[in-house]
Amino acid sequence: MTRHPKKKEEKSTPDDPNMKGSSPNEPTTTQTDGVTKNPIGTLFWIRIGLGVLAGIISAFVGTSTDADSRPYVGFGIMIILFIISYGIAKAMHIPLPPSDKKKLIMTGIGSYFFIFIFTWILIHTLLHPAVTGLPIK
Repeated sequence: MTRHPKKKEEKSTPDDPNMKGSSPNEPTTTQTDGVTKNPIGTLFWIRIGLGVLAGIISAFVGTSTDADSRPYVGFGIMIILFIISYGIAKAMHIPLPPSDKKKLIMTGIGSYFFIFIFTWILIHTLLHPAVTGLPIK
């Protein structure tokens, strides 16, 4: 079995403004031993997971509450878990410039909301199949 050598990375010229104060062989702040770390991506996937969890909790808690208060309880759970995800983001100590501090709040917020809604509807439909009008066998 023959191993092929790794392709050499393109080296930037010293005039590159993105490479100020660092040599081309020096690892960047996001690389360690060839493994790229992306804390913003990690935060995104944490929010996706918490969106699924919020949808599941809202579906199960909604079955035990009054029909008029189900939306308030569900969206309350969603907001509480989003605030928890913001606390997790702050605890991760993601290095961001002061102008990008809004990224901690905005990263994954749309996906969080839509995954929450999808999971809530899906679990609620699976818990109450007779309401859909389909016969239960």
